Amino acid sequence: MRSLRARLILLNALVLLTLFGALGIILPWIVRASMIASVDRELMFRTEMASRRPPEGGRGPRGMPDNVGPRPFGTGVSPNNSEPDPNRRFPPGQPHSTPPSQLIEGIDLRPLVIGLDGRVLTPGVSPQPWDEKAFRAAVSGQAQWTYTEIKEMRFRVLSRPLLRQGQVSEVVQAMHPLQEVERAMSGVSIALLWLSPFALLCAIGGSALLTRRALQPVQQIAATAEKIGAQEDLSRRLKITGEDEFAHLSETFNGMLTRLQKSFDEQRRLIEQQKKFIDQQKRFTADASHELKTPLAIIKANTSLALSGSPTAEECLVAIREIDEAASAMTRLTQDLLILARSDAGRLGQNREKLPVINLFQNALHRVSVKEGARVQIHIDPDGLCVEGNEEELTRVLVNLIENAQRYTPPEGSITLSAYPEGDRIHLEVRDTGIGIAPEHLPHLGERFYRVDTSRTRPSGGTGLGLSICKSIIEAHHGTLRIESAPGEGTVVKMNLRRL
Repeated sequence: MRSLRARLILLNALVLLTLFGALGIILPWIVRASMIASVDRELMFRTEMASRRPPEGGRGPRGMPDNVGPRPFGTGVSPNNSEPDPNRRFPPGQPHSTPPSQLIEGIDLRPLVIGLDGRVLTPGVSPQPWDEKAFRAAVSGQAQWTYTEIKEMRFRVLSRPLLRQGQVSEVVQAMHPLQEVERAMSGVSIALLWLSPFALLCAIGGSALLTRRALQPVQQIAATAEKIGAQEDLSRRLKITGEDEFAHLSETFNGMLTRLQKSFDEQRRLIEQQKKFIDQQKRFTADASHELKTPLAIIKANTSLALSGSPTAEECLVAIREIDEAASAMTRLTQDLLILARSDAGRLGQNREKLPVINLFQNALHRVSVKEGARVQIHIDPDGLCVEGNEEELTRVLVNLIENAQRYTPPEGSITLSAYPEGDRIHLEVRDTGIGIAPEHLPHLGERFYRVDTSRTRPSGGTGLGLSICKSIIEAHHGTLRIESAPGEGTVVKMNLRRL
């Protein structure tokens, strides 16, 4: 009984058996009531016929014979639909003889007309009323339906008062045997008894079928859930049919799967992001160590050379210059690392103010190392464009981009700084006509310590942190940075910032 299916089958079987039991009780009662009603109509008809003739026999006012007896069971009709033959007469010498159809086990079933004193006025039938108690009640003016038993046979008896001039003058009693009723009821009982096993089988089979159909959606839900658990595929959904409670359950289950799928997708995304961050940190640590190792090695080599032996003044001057350049490189690297640390801590993009774009361009050009190379042009349309941001950080972005453009653009080339509005945003561009970047490198630009030229010993190669710093600063200002380039055609860096 721990199985829901078994409990439902048992419950449905009990319900169906209860219905069959109720039918077995109600059906015999209905059949008996219907048959008794037919007997009552027959008795009403017979007492009506008996009340229309004089008590001494012969013919009544309408020519009705005095031998009105019971007709075959179930054929009772009203006098308006069946009028006896007025020309019928009893056989000579037998004015009160009883036809054989009115005798049952020697009992004459003709209606009795009884005087108020209890004397039976119908000759040759019965010397006394069939039901004394019902007769006395009928004398008082009340018709009575009763049962009586004669010669171990049950009869239905109707006692009706006869009114003449508003007063009870006689009582008419008629009775009908209940043999046919009892025989029919016995047949119904036997039929119900024989049908009981079949009803039991039908109840169990029907309940099993109903339970199977009712639990089919649950089985589908369970099967789908098992497949999802086995395949770890949260994209599967239950099929929804109909609008019943199981359809609502399927919708709820699908909603739960959707939420779980989103949660797992977010979890996977965070895990991948965490793995990527860890890999970046490992690579960042390794690259930072390598970048710091080079200038430290230069410093150590020059100091050791200067301290060993007796270097000349010129050799000391050369060593000091190399130490100074290495220290400058370490200073730039340290500053870059500090900016990236601030970016990881979410401390970039603070202390924003209204900044004219022309001032940003000019300040960046003033901070760029002076060198012979490609000429720089500024194009702003319209004049007076202003952005919202941190002046020092945005200037650092432009300085890095201009230095990269100068590094990879030949002297005969050009570098253009431009700005133009679009809605509530301002687009800034740094465009050059340099050597360009191969397509396979574009997706990795902006990664820390990533350099197109992997040679770390090349003086002009940089540390590979410039574009990463630029991207971090622009994103901290809720902007975007995108790089477009093609080998031999140059490079364009596009940024957008909030307009003021």
